[in-house]
Amino acid sequence: MKLIVILNNKGGVGKTTSAVNLAYCISLLKKKVLLVDLDSAASASIHLGFDKTKKKFSTICDFIIDKNKSLKNYTQKYSENLDVIPSERLLSDFYQEVANDEDDKQLLQRNYFNSEYDFIFFDSPPNMGNLVFNSLSISDYVLIPAQVQFSAISGLYITLELVDKVRRYFNSRLKVLGLFATYFDRRIKLSEEIFKQLKEQFGDQLFDSTISINSKLIEAYNNEKTVVEYFPGAKGSLDYMNLAKEVLMRIN
Repeated sequence: MKLIVILNNKGGVGKTTSAVNLAYCISLLKKKVLLVDLDSAASASIHLGFDKTKKKFSTICDFIIDKNKSLKNYTQKYSENLDVIPSERLLSDFYQEVANDEDDKQLLQRNYFNSEYDFIFFDSPPNMGNLVFNSLSISDYVLIPAQVQFSAISGLYITLELVDKVRRYFNSRLKVLGLFATYFDRRIKLSEEIFKQLKEQFGDQLFDSTISINSKLIEAYNNEKTVVEYFPGAKGSLDYMNLAKEVLMRIN
């Protein structure tokens, strides 16, 4: 069982889109996957049809306060090999309130997640709050989406500094599995230049697989489906499947 945090302190870089579609693609490769939504925006949950404002179901908030921590009571089945623990919009305030009342400030422990799953992905919020520290402190790897814009590069160093801090003080086994480029448009020369700069700065940490700009990713979200289900032949589908294969190759 491998626990992986998908992390970037900057919003709008394709983090949640990547969490959802990567988790699904890995599940198609015969791996049992659990996606845990830790973002109070609940975007990953809504993407997969788990909208707390439309129907009732248990969320990560319910899981946190359950003393028994029976994982199966809080997972929602999305597909044959993909389960989800959804989020809800009060998560951030809820987590902090509960943490203030607990002696152990780490409300999520590694042993709460059983080895029924090959991979557990955490979709993190776009901030560096306690919930992010908690997920990093129990995980094996970090995956970082790197938006192909000059303005986004500086944020990558903030994210890597956070990972290094967690590794030094809380979780020595935590590793950066890699960075992968998002919003990549090969038709634009600037995109190629930024990708080259990312390669120069981060070397082998940068995945060869890239996630292109693709309207089908937005359409898939609006239809509460992964892009592979919505349009299997779309560039976004092929990109995420390639990334999934490369992720498995790196871990193995």
